[in-house]
Amino acid sequence: MTITAPATGGPKPQTIWKLLAPDWSALDTVWRNPAPFVLWPVGHQALLAHWMDEAVRRGVETVELHVADRPAEVRALLEGGAYWSRRLRVIPIARDADAPADALRLSGLPGDPYDATPADGRELLQHWFALQKRWLARRSEGPVTLDTRHSSGGWIGVQAKVHPSAKLTAPFWIGAHAVVGAGCEIGPDALIGAHSVLDENVAVRQACVVSRTYLGRNTELVRAAATGGTLLDLERGCRADIAERFILGPVAADARGASLVQRGVALVLYALLAPVAKLWCRAWDAQEVAVPDGATIRLRTGNAGPLWVRRWPWLAEIARGHLRWVGILPRAEAAWSSMPAELAAPLRASEPGVFSLADVHGCHDPADPEEWIHAVYQAQRADPQVTATVLKSVWRIAWFKTANTPC
Repeated sequence: MTITAPATGGPKPQTIWKLLAPDWSALDTVWRNPAPFVLWPVGHQALLAHWMDEAVRRGVETVELHVADRPAEVRALLEGGAYWSRRLRVIPIARDADAPADALRLSGLPGDPYDATPADGRELLQHWFALQKRWLARRSEGPVTLDTRHSSGGWIGVQAKVHPSAKLTAPFWIGAHAVVGAGCEIGPDALIGAHSVLDENVAVRQACVVSRTYLGRNTELVRAAATGGTLLDLERGCRADIAERFILGPVAADARGASLVQRGVALVLYALLAPVAKLWCRAWDAQEVAVPDGATIRLRTGNAGPLWVRRWPWLAEIARGHLRWVGILPRAEAAWSSMPAELAAPLRASEPGVFSLADVHGCHDPADPEEWIHAVYQAQRADPQVTATVLKSVWRIAWFKTANTPC
């Protein structure tokens, strides 16, 4: 059975839609995903969200979703989707057979014919990746309001950063806020989830990088999926848990980049403090420092006065979106090449800031032999508690007067 949207001028929109979220939890022996299948990501959102979008397009007034597999998690997603403006009912059932006979099974994307039930964990993974490819192929069938169409035919999400040297081959999709480093090869049939980070010389072909996943430099992902610290082989139906985070690991769920308000505050302070900073410090050193999108910026730092004076030019970089108020200390490009890969990986995936956790512990220079300990901890945690700790100490940090050059 194929689901199609009613033609203009045809019958009235349906008033009720009965859906069945298939319980495939027993088949998930490879990924062992903590979410039910209907909440697995397909492109930029969960599979269930695509069906809710279809309900809006079809003018469905009420959606009844029959769920045997973790109905509480399904209900949580739907309650967070108020923009759908549909009446929603999640009806827990003991097994799929208890759903109404006319319920539509959510085994594929809206408009797809129903697929046979996968036989095992390998077929389940392959079925999921087939949905990813179908979604990617449909990107040209309708208007896209947020993603940008690349000249090669692929799609790039909002505020995604792709290094100019990266080679992009359609079809591909790079999610919002993702970072693709120098020399990467993306596509064909590649999906890079939102907030993911690909280091230098990474190849992704016929593969999927799930949201908030880091792939280390000089790695190749082919006919596979990477999610956090887990590698899924789509062909063989097996998995490998990677302990070395400089190869594969999760990206901390922090807000990337300073907000517009934070940028505005930085710009105002930059202008107000300029006369005092210039009188206090007459000499400024400049270095090329790396930022997470694989580019470099020229960062000036004073060589005298308290820390806020020496880092006064950094406020302008907050306003430009290159630095945050709180982050790891910015590093010159030469510092990365001399750093062990297992240390560089989490730091490259973290944004630099004007003040850092290392500052709290008296390490104001990346050359300090203990600075990297605090930097790696901050990069791996990136939680509100770390930020709060730094902000509580800002006044003390700002007036630190040793003339280290912190970059």
